[in-house]
Amino acid sequence: MSQGGHSVKRLGTLCSAASLLMLGVGMLIAPRTASAQDASAQLAKDWALRVGTYIYQSQTTRTQNGEVGFSGSVERTVYRGNSYDVLVGIGYNGWDNVYSVPIMVSAIAHKANFRYGAGVGYAFNKKIDGLASNSTALSLIAGYQFGRSQKPLSLDARYYFIGGSSNELDGLSITIGGEF
Repeated sequence: MSQGGHSVKRLGTLCSAASLLMLGVGMLIAPRTASAQDASAQLAKDWALRVGTYIYQSQTTRTQNGEVGFSGSVERTVYRGNSYDVLVGIGYNGWDNVYSVPIMVSAIAHKANFRYGAGVGYAFNKKIDGLASNSTALSLIAGYQFGRSQKPLSLDARYYFIGGSSNELDGLSITIGGEF
């Protein structure tokens, strides 16, 4: 690819990332209109922190980077319904030189204490060959919520599909999380 074509591709990637970021910020502030004091109080609510392990699908990635990596994310609930929630978040899956940083919008349905859903977003990655890549990210979510308290703990299994990585960044994230 010529230098000019590479620059246009990178500009398109940058515009896509900026658009997704603006969408996420808009979703954070759009559900409620309030005064400046109320807005900062509202922004401080409905956050969740998740930490756990990440297991790469690719045997090549596991051999080169280790069997298990770190998985973590910070999410904010932007819509809380009777049967489902919508969340916006950023995460990290990987270890050392091979990783993915997905920015996701997820819908999670809940029935009794079970959680299930899917997410879509954009990921900033570093692959086995050391090259950076940016691509779409999809996730499938299945989990269990412990109790029905105001700030419950939950255990989630999330499978991430990272585009443009020849499956080397795809994998299973097993995390425990709580709201704060």
